[in-house]
Amino acid sequence: MTKAQSNSLFKNLTSASRTVLWAISYIPSLCFLLLYSLRWISGDTTEPVRMVSYVAPWLLIFFMPLLVIAVLSRRKQLAFVTAIPIVTIAFTFAPLFLPRFQTSPSADRFTLKIMTYNMHAIKDVRGIAEVIRQENPDILLIQEYSNRLFSPSFHGLDKLYPELYMEVASKDFRQAAFSRYPIKLIRVEYEKGRTQKVEIELPTGSIEVWNIHPIPPFLIPPEEFDAQMTALAEDIPQVEGPLIVAGDMNATDQSEVYRKFNHYLQDAYWETGWGFGFSYPASPYSFMDMPFQTGPLWRIDYVFHSHHFSAISARTLTNAGGSDHFPVVVELSIGK
Repeated sequence: MTKAQSNSLFKNLTSASRTVLWAISYIPSLCFLLLYSLRWISGDTTEPVRMVSYVAPWLLIFFMPLLVIAVLSRRKQLAFVTAIPIVTIAFTFAPLFLPRFQTSPSADRFTLKIMTYNMHAIKDVRGIAEVIRQENPDILLIQEYSNRLFSPSFHGLDKLYPELYMEVASKDFRQAAFSRYPIKLIRVEYEKGRTQKVEIELPTGSIEVWNIHPIPPFLIPPEEFDAQMTALAEDIPQVEGPLIVAGDMNATDQSEVYRKFNHYLQDAYWETGWGFGFSYPASPYSFMDMPFQTGPLWRIDYVFHSHHFSAISARTLTNAGGSDHFPVVVELSIGK
């Protein structure tokens, strides 16, 4: 083979490789469009579709550089195809980054502060107790509590909630509800998202509060997770009075389970929060024992409310107090 033939062959192989590489560049966008379409048609019952709902906002990290490369390379078709998932994701989450024009509740409205907090069964609860004292919520819903929280003095929390709390402890089910107002247990439903249902007597009347913490869909069959949460969502319209549902849902706000709850109730963070509001995992913990700390990746902790309430504010705190979840704090108002 002559040198000219060798150079020609090298150029042909190089050209063919580039063609294959550009062709491969279409695959992520096309897969996204397929899975996103299936999500809206049939929900997230299949594992690939479910995973897209978990990583949707993070896909921008991949698609944005690919769009830049396509534009600089003057690959118009690739740029167009790549822009579709970017626009889709941006449009989906844009409301969380728009200015919020809030008005103070009128004098005839009663204000209520709620905190949901997954403690991750931390043994040293001093940091967690300090976060609770700083926020001073009227209603505190805890998942995965530690027995050390329930010391004789509740680490000083007894001054905020003197004898007004409920707790549930069994295998894999450790939840507690604290209230500044009289509280009583309605029932506990392990097979419906490990839900603790309580009734709280406010100055405006009684409200129902559900503290939820379903087993994650990667620890039980996903169809079992969906069935439990669907059964719980179907209980919502049976509650005639004011209702708050809060806790660690172990599902993102792009999941089918979330939509079933959001069909009946409002998500206070989507109404008044700003930013993605990722609540898990919180430093110093890493996701799935990774050798490095990822920082928060998902928003899986929520406060939902019925139409009886109006959302005033919603925040994901930046101090986890040592837990692997950042607490979520919401202020609601209700008519007197």
